[in-house]
Amino acid sequence: MIDAASNELDGGFMETNVSQELITHLDNLPGIAAFRDKACVYQYTNAAYGKVHGLTHHLDIVGGTSLDLPGGAVACAALFDEQDQLVMRSGKELKILDIHPYTDGEWRIHLYTKRPWLNDVKEIAGTVGWGVDITDAYTKALSSQLAQFTGKIQNSFTLTGAESAPHSGNDISLSPRESEVLFLILRGKTAKLAAAVMGLSYRTVEQYLDTIKLKFGVSTKGDLIDAAVGRGYMHYIPVSLFSKQLSLVLSCD
Repeated sequence: MIDAASNELDGGFMETNVSQELITHLDNLPGIAAFRDKACVYQYTNAAYGKVHGLTHHLDIVGGTSLDLPGGAVACAALFDEQDQLVMRSGKELKILDIHPYTDGEWRIHLYTKRPWLNDVKEIAGTVGWGVDITDAYTKALSSQLAQFTGKIQNSFTLTGAESAPHSGNDISLSPRESEVLFLILRGKTAKLAAAVMGLSYRTVEQYLDTIKLKFGVSTKGDLIDAAVGRGYMHYIPVSLFSKQLSLVLSCD
């Protein structure tokens, strides 16, 4: 079982249903960090998490859900819950790209990791998640930084403009919109979901998809995915995506 730990606040007394071991673990993680139980209810967040989300105190969200988050991130509350449920069902770690407007009016970009947390009897008790802020560096190539984050030197993520191709000498040139569509399709999004993320109509995204297939010299979506993966597009994030709010799973390890 997860032990109860308490935190004394200026205005009173708040109890969190987590052990001191878990609190120490979360406080030592890089960037923002949180623990949510099996019902996706917050049981602890570190101080950085509270600051980013505009909480008066970082434990004010304890007992609440993603729907109780202040600021623009609440728009992705359902996605946060889906991700946590996937982590708990699969027992695997997720890597997520999060882009949201926060209570201070600023947009921030985080590379987020979620993994299951096991209790003393090795049962999944919830999810631990932490995010590294890459906002200030998002216009630069981040291979080394993201490789350190993901633990993969060769299979790292790099930010790229629309005119930049994953491999030198690549003769495929994609527009910003085409790069975004391909990025989302490669991560399992349907044209309908891609349209929702990009704020476009389904028909428009389908038209972009047809153009991309033509540029790659393929006729089916499956062949497009194979060709794009072979050219290295799985490891590139279009910079133009960073003006759109999303919470997108990059990988499941």
